[in-house]
Amino acid sequence: MSDPAVAPSLPIPEFSAEPIGGSTLRTILIASGLTVGINAFIPYTQHVVRTISLVEGMIPMGVLMPFLLLLCVVNPLLRGLRLGTPLQPWELVAVFSVSYTCIHINELLGRVLATFAILHYVASPENLWAEYAFGLVPPWLVVEDAGPQLAWFYEGLPAGGSVPWEIWLRPTFWWLAFLGAVGVGCVSFGSMIRRQWVDLERLPFPFAQVTLELANASRARTWPEVMKGRMFWVGFSIPAGIVLLYIVGYFRPDFPVITVGIENHSVDLGRYVPALHGRINFLIVAFAYFTDLQMLFSIWFFWLLTWLQIGAVNRLGFVEGLGDLAGTREQAMGGYIVFCVWGLWTARDHLKKVFLQAFRNRQLLDDSKELLSYRTSVWLFVASVVFMVLWLTKGGMHPVLSVALVVFWFVFYIGFAKVIAMTGLVFAESPGLGVDLLGFAPPGSLQPGSVAMQQLLKSCYQNGKAFAMPSAAHASRLGQSLGPYARLLGTTILATLLISLVAAATSTIYLGYQDGAFNFGSYMFRTAAPRYFDGIVTTIRDLGGDKHHGVRMLFTGVGAAIVGVMTYCQYRFTWWPLHPVGYTLVTRYSTRTSIVSVFVTWVIKFVVMRVGGISLYRRGIPLFIGLMVGYTFALLVSMAVDLVWFPAGGHNLFWGD
Repeated sequence: MSDPAVAPSLPIPEFSAEPIGGSTLRTILIASGLTVGINAFIPYTQHVVRTISLVEGMIPMGVLMPFLLLLCVVNPLLRGLRLGTPLQPWELVAVFSVSYTCIHINELLGRVLATFAILHYVASPENLWAEYAFGLVPPWLVVEDAGPQLAWFYEGLPAGGSVPWEIWLRPTFWWLAFLGAVGVGCVSFGSMIRRQWVDLERLPFPFAQVTLELANASRARTWPEVMKGRMFWVGFSIPAGIVLLYIVGYFRPDFPVITVGIENHSVDLGRYVPALHGRINFLIVAFAYFTDLQMLFSIWFFWLLTWLQIGAVNRLGFVEGLGDLAGTREQAMGGYIVFCVWGLWTARDHLKKVFLQAFRNRQLLDDSKELLSYRTSVWLFVASVVFMVLWLTKGGMHPVLSVALVVFWFVFYIGFAKVIAMTGLVFAESPGLGVDLLGFAPPGSLQPGSVAMQQLLKSCYQNGKAFAMPSAAHASRLGQSLGPYARLLGTTILATLLISLVAAATSTIYLGYQDGAFNFGSYMFRTAAPRYFDGIVTTIRDLGGDKHHGVRMLFTGVGAAIVGVMTYCQYRFTWWPLHPVGYTLVTRYSTRTSIVSVFVTWVIKFVVMRVGGISLYRRGIPLFIGLMVGYTFALLVSMAVDLVWFPAGGHNLFWGD
């Protein structure tokens, strides 16, 4: 079934039918080596230098920077100096796909590692962790009390000391096994759902559009073709000029700089509503240009409508105990559940054929262009789900809850992957994770073991980015263009994902012992990790209970009903102007920081389409690709400056979660 709101803005270029050159071995080595190296390097940039974040956003700088360096620097040098064969378009796409699927590892693993390391180090009579958590959290899930060896991780090694790797082996192995199962499940399902989303629903995949446009442009003899026009350099110069001038201010605080696109300019909208984040983000604008107009309109329209509701409810005092967002976050959660379930329902016929092909070995669909064969995908996905359920049950969660949690874990992940394929939002946040399902349980109804596992799994929230599912769906879309090399890409992604998990964990632990993890100053080590164990204590003690559980469920039901009605209208009436995705996203912090950028892009694209139609829209593509390249280039310069001149006090100009 095709969604009328998300027809692609531009046909995505393909090159699988052409003769394919390049070296498969070279491609595997570059893609895997680069990705593993970046994942090992990210903890240093994130915790020690504190420079440009390489993991924030739905398409992070850790992907864009190396991809653009290969495209705009390495390939032209190879051609100009005749040092070797330039990377072919399919090789560039393969490198991008592998790194994109694995780039969020540190953002997820960092908080998980901080959580399973801190229990025995911070436990005290005051926080009651020993009384409530020690007997519930299995010892194989945490670093056990090893005296000074654990303390050294937070305080730094003494002179002549060595890293005590042995105390980390057991908990790190089991957490990496769990996260690896999640990642394998994401890649497997991404391969299964590709045909439904690309061929049947025709989702636009804005990130894939830009990637394939740039990869195709690399055929030029020198610079990529898209870089030879004036429009590209106009777009390039705007963010590059602003950020490069701002870098001068690192050395001369009195130097006049432009802060548009760099600093957040919040606007106070009154005491009853949250402030408006007035920051323009050039990367959001660049990719949002490839997003459907209806989707852009729906996002900012529902933001306005939601803020009016928040103001009215807070001003009139209709309900209490729902926080500053006045129940709108619960409404978004209810709507998101409906969106996710409806998305799977519309894909039921395709998924039925996929599973029949896997279990009955019947050739119902052509899977030659998928990352993995349907048989392999289904069995890997089933194995991942079974392992996660057993892992949770062994950890102390009730078996029924384990099954329900894992099912909704993937339901929410799949739904969010579809959101990103529809919107191309650089900064977005899933309204829910599978563990949030347990929040619907009545107060005091969960067993202590289930409570403990629920709190520990909150460390997997990862700012609501659904780990590898959105990027795996994009990799499956990009793999379609690789023809006979799609399967090679799928195998490389799986192997690189697992190796990168080990590399990221090893790097983080090593840096902790070298510099002291409490000196990182990061949210995940100082604030997030202790919060989960505090949550075990407060939930089990149930001090006062949740007096507003019924009201929260009411608002959740209202949100579900609203999205249900909008979904019906979306498919029933061609004139319907609003897409329910916008309703589910606008209460999250990441979307709130993006709202001005989304609105500006909507205005620009609306005018372009009204004045010049599709021809003018296509002529504007180099301008927005230039915005993306120029902004990325300038941030790369900022990171290089930090590494050389500010090795312990860098400048993170790229943020938004």
